[in-house]
Amino acid sequence: MSTGADISFHIIKFALQRVHEGDLTAALDLGFTVDEIRSMESLTLKDLSYLSRLSAHFLRLEVDHDTCQAMLRRVHEESASEALQDAMLRQGAPRNLMQELFGWSALQHAARRKLLGIQSTPGRPPQPTEQQEHEVWEHWHRLTDVPLPERYLETAQSADVSIATICKLLQLWETTGLKTAPETRHSSVGGCVLPFRPGPRLSGTMAAHEER
Repeated sequence: MSTGADISFHIIKFALQRVHEGDLTAALDLGFTVDEIRSMESLTLKDLSYLSRLSAHFLRLEVDHDTCQAMLRRVHEESASEALQDAMLRQGAPRNLMQELFGWSALQHAARRKLLGIQSTPGRPPQPTEQQEHEVWEHWHRLTDVPLPERYLETAQSADVSIATICKLLQLWETTGLKTAPETRHSSVGGCVLPFRPGPRLSGTMAAHEER
């Protein structure tokens, strides 16, 4: 049986199988009529094989290249997005942030962390050093044109801190009024306040806040 005939055989077999399972619509969507399906149902396996070898006369297989390219791009984008989400989890992205950015549920967050082998660290997370706070500030405000997920990840990786730490720092800077102008805009994502414009640096702001 040639390649074309082999493909045709599986298409016909699939159509009949779906009909036998009660899904006539699936067979009709392939282009067969009810009369054709009824006629094929009476054929033996040997008859179906012979019909498949004749399929070049009535069955045409085509590739919609424009749609195929669009679907391939979509698959690549989805794959890249999943890789980004995994990287954010490994960098300590909190559940509420993943929910806001990607629509994750608490169950999804817990299940993905478990699948990636990410263990929860007991006790309070370590405080960022003064140098790390400065680095977070510099990287965060330099990446204003970068999409938020990448902005969080790149800032965390560059400053060698967790994404959860970045969220806490952003909240703290907003609470302490660390901004340059009253008209500064803000957006809340995942419980993290995002300052969009730089302001003066504070030394050890997180540690000082904790001591109060």
